Amino acid sequence: LDEADAMLQMGFIEDVEALLDATPSTRQTALFSATLPPAIRQLAARYMRDPLTVAIDETRTVPQTTQRYYLIQESSKIAALTLLLEAEEIKSALIFARTRVGAAALAETLVSRGYPAEALHGDLSQTARETVLRHFRNGRVTLLVSTDVGARGLDIAEVSHVVNFDMPFGVTDYVHRIGRTGRAGRPGMALTLVTPSERQRLRAIEVFTGQPLVRATLPSPAAVEAQR
Repeated sequence: LDEADAMLQMGFIEDVEALLDATPSTRQTALFSATLPPAIRQLAARYMRDPLTVAIDETRTVPQTTQRYYLIQESSKIAALTLLLEAEEIKSALIFARTRVGAAALAETLVSRGYPAEALHGDLSQTARETVLRHFRNGRVTLLVSTDVGARGLDIAEVSHVVNFDMPFGVTDYVHRIGRTGRAGRPGMALTLVTPSERQRLRAIEVFTGQPLVRATLPSPAAVEAQR
């Protein structure tokens, strides 16, 4: 059961229990997730026999993913994102927005500025989601603007950058978001835009992951021009 920690959060516990009750006692059950909160551990204790916990290490984020943050005003986010898109060597990027409306609006803004971008969020039909993901996989679009629906379970082979345009609501959401890059031993880059009022949330993320995020400065116009 992949992304096991999302089961309770998404309100599927009754369905999960019904399915588990219908399975034979000889079953083998495995739960996979980057984060396992107490509620999921209790579920595992109820339905698994002498479960063995396998953890890679105590670090919740992988060392090959470089994590940076930029302290900016809310009104400067679009300009900051544009600078990063121009200066970073981006092969493909997942850009996370907080809401469905925000993700759609940001994708439209990026397209209007000449960037190949599409939005992925819960308001899309399954067919539309599959089309968007196919465009992202085959390189037709290099920027996928998504809500947290894009942080889990996507079949995407390689993402060079994750950009938190909006800070996530919870610390575990941050772990799952940036887990989309730096996979299978590849290097990855996680960039987070932080407003002054969100600094406390940033500290909570650092405590949870056990890793400090490096504060960086936005690229200068000269650096952007050099990259071009």
